[in-house]
Amino acid sequence: MTGTSRKTNNPSLTQLKTPRKRVLSALARGVADLYCPDLPILPEQIAKASGLTFNYGNYEDYFDGMLEHLAGDFHIYMNMDKSPQNSPRSRFTFAHELGHYFIDEHRIALEAGLTPSHPSYTNFQSENIIEKEADYFASCLLMPEDRFKSDCNSKPFGPELINSLTQKYNVSATAFLLRYVHSEQVPLMVICSKNGKISWRWESDDFEFKYLKSVKGSIPGVSVTAEFYKNGTEYVTPQNDLYVEDWFNYTDRDPNTFRLKEFCIYAKRQGMVLTMLW
Repeated sequence: MTGTSRKTNNPSLTQLKTPRKRVLSALARGVADLYCPDLPILPEQIAKASGLTFNYGNYEDYFDGMLEHLAGDFHIYMNMDKSPQNSPRSRFTFAHELGHYFIDEHRIALEAGLTPSHPSYTNFQSENIIEKEADYFASCLLMPEDRFKSDCNSKPFGPELINSLTQKYNVSATAFLLRYVHSEQVPLMVICSKNGKISWRWESDDFEFKYLKSVKGSIPGVSVTAEFYKNGTEYVTPQNDLYVEDWFNYTDRDPNTFRLKEFCIYAKRQGMVLTMLW
């Protein structure tokens, strides 16, 4: 389910507020504990137990998933042309559609005909608050709060943690980072870029730097991410030889005194990079 909204130059403007995130996390945890007390979390099992029907079909590029209300019943359509059944992307899409069902405001709007069924796209670029809520619910459903925090506590953030928990929960790195950045583990910013331009960003509430040194949406030139776009350089470990002023303006820090770690996950086929700063 999605909609349209005016574009903004700041992808963070429509991030969810902390009280709302707590509500959605608690709701998702309750659903997970009720229907899947043990891992893995199985979206199909949750749908069946909740009386929802679903099917996997070939719908080309029209959507990743869609929740439809018709004659009092709810049905989830899953598009195998976009992702194979039970793949991390497909699992997240299914969980997203479950979010539209379990979040009362979303379900009631569909039942009342106030919101028509619309296609959902798993690209995290929508500025629609409804889609952001469903995305956040999906991440919390697949990685329930208590279990997720137990797995993260006292463990340093970095590639080993990302690889370990994406495998354990059968989620993508992007889904993991959506969950982690809001879990208040470490101050963290996540930036998705394509062909050198920033598509979206997330940051934890305690990440103190807000103003990216970006010209017309481009990646700052003195960065590990920029090296990839300029000459294809890839790093397999976090780099810590950058200063905060390499990435941010108005930092309230003396130059060359505060270092940032930067780690990238590269999607070369799509010309995309997931950048983590902490």
